[in-house]
Amino acid sequence: QMKEADEFVDITLVFGMQRIACHKVILAGMCDYFRRMFLTNMLERGSQEVVLKDISASTGVLLVEYLYSGNIDITQQNAQDLLAASEMLLLGALKKKVEDFLLSHTDSVNCISIINLARLYDLKILLADARSYLQEHVKEVIETEEMHLLQEGDLIEVLEANVSQEENFLFIQKWMKSAEGRTDRFEDLMQHVSLSQCSKDFVCNTVMAEKLMHNTRGNICQRECYSYAAQNGQWNTLPPMPTARRNIHRFITIIISTSSVAGNCSELNSVEALDMRNLQWNHLPPLPREVCLAYLAIVSDNLFVLGGYCGLNRVADVHEFDLTQQTWRQRSPMPEICVAGAAVSFNDHVYVVGGRERSCMRFNPRNNTWTSLRRPRFIHTYGPSLVLNGNIVVFGGSNDDSIEEYSPLTDSWST
Repeated sequence: QMKEADEFVDITLVFGMQRIACHKVILAGMCDYFRRMFLTNMLERGSQEVVLKDISASTGVLLVEYLYSGNIDITQQNAQDLLAASEMLLLGALKKKVEDFLLSHTDSVNCISIINLARLYDLKILLADARSYLQEHVKEVIETEEMHLLQEGDLIEVLEANVSQEENFLFIQKWMKSAEGRTDRFEDLMQHVSLSQCSKDFVCNTVMAEKLMHNTRGNICQRECYSYAAQNGQWNTLPPMPTARRNIHRFITIIISTSSVAGNCSELNSVEALDMRNLQWNHLPPLPREVCLAYLAIVSDNLFVLGGYCGLNRVADVHEFDLTQQTWRQRSPMPEICVAGAAVSFNDHVYVVGGRERSCMRFNPRNNTWTSLRRPRFIHTYGPSLVLNGNIVVFGGSNDDSIEEYSPLTDSWST
């Protein structure tokens, strides 16, 4: 009543254009911020008015009403402003009232904003509740206009909690497209998606249709690793590679009973080995130079890395890694550049076959020499190759479905 009658007022609070006459004793008794102001040597102590420029007029009216009556009308529209004001004015009880209000008004439309508010104002109970709501209603939340406000850490938490890998891929797509400047996070986020658990149709129709799945050379980045047991025809999931790599199908060689070695790609020089005895990844000495799209072959338990790209330049370099000594050495380069071919080991030699140049050449590690051989009839671009019954078989490729067989004994090809 004294306030309404402006009786004994001795201070004016200014919120923008709104001026409200108040009583210092009421303000100090209800709010530590004002108590400290009026009892210390702050400039406002002897002043007749206090300007609170960070609080809007509408919020200021609500605050004064709360300080005098203990009542306040909290809505979804003013909750954020009231949180900011309660933080500034040290109104812990009001802050708790707003938190309780938001706990009972969290929905798919405001869930992300509430998570960000709870984190900003250290509202631990509200933060945990909103995160839980997000995980339970993520399908509805990602369709809202708030998706651009979702922080990457919260998205990762959703990906790790959600079982459906197809949904996780769609969540990443939505998040990437909801705001600018997020495309560079795609590769890291994809490490939280296991494409092997997605259906073939989903991978072909949805995953491969996503442009971000491809780099400038059209190669997919993944850390997943598998082994195939020919005895029972089963694929086994192995621990993921420490480094995400592209064109993995070209760079993994299994050394029976010892380890698998993941060669470098996307112009890396890192080399990582998986010990099949304990399924632990280990870092090997790096390649002497960065390279991608190279070929791998194993001869006498030594690893050979042949050709590939260094920047935009195709190279014919050959490097040999001694698994016993754990050292690299450079060998004689290939007699010609072979692009999009394949390498196999046979009778202690390395054969590089196929590719755009219809290559066929043999490397002898013992005397460090190359021999050019008869070329295949067809172009096998990225066509896989293997040794079968003493011959080298090259399969199809990206532009051809022919299969050719090379006989090392007669230096001849047949289809």
